Amino acid sequence: MKAAVLLFLAASVLHFDITDARGKQPSGVSVVASDPDVDDWYRLRVVSKGMTDYMLVWPFDGKAKVADGPAAIPVVAIEEGDPKALATPRIVAYRAVAELLGAKPVSGLDMSGLAASEDPFLKGVRLLYQNRPADAVEPLARALRERERQLTRIPSEIYPTAMLYGRALFGANKFDDAAVAYLKAMNQRPSDPAARKARAEALIKAGKPEAAQGLLSRE
Repeated sequence: MKAAVLLFLAASVLHFDITDARGKQPSGVSVVASDPDVDDWYRLRVVSKGMTDYMLVWPFDGKAKVADGPAAIPVVAIEEGDPKALATPRIVAYRAVAELLGAKPVSGLDMSGLAASEDPFLKGVRLLYQNRPADAVEPLARALRERERQLTRIPSEIYPTAMLYGRALFGANKFDDAAVAYLKAMNQRPSDPAARKARAEALIKAGKPEAAQGLLSRE
């Protein structure tokens, strides 16, 4: 009974904009949210009414939190095993984000389709994935500012962008700035061990081991 109530409450506050690899709304596809965790993030699951199975590719880790405004939370789902969808530049970028943020590496990700993109998020992901963190700093900074300044701030958009920005800054040896970026990620997920560990490592590199100790002691 409790689980059913929580699912009802989640459905009443989480609003999704579900698209596929082409940016179109897939027919008969919906999203179900699980119980919230300690930081009020919900695990998402794609449900299809048809015969075709769909896989969730965004949010990158299948988690979302209630937005602070009326805009819907972006969700991207593609048909299972669809090679054309998997090769779409936007889908390649989302899978690269998952890998950069700790998912099992995906073999054969081709970033060439993103080379011409001027979207700051996609550009930053490509550069970071190509091990060019210094070049990724500026586009990821723009991408994060855009998400933070939107009328509706969406945690599942801000958190990964802040984590990627922090990683780019860390790789560019800008450790103080990286610590600040990781703090922004922690503000979205206070209990997240990945964000806490990343911020601690940045603080240590910045010569602030005492500040880092408090983060590590809570792991």
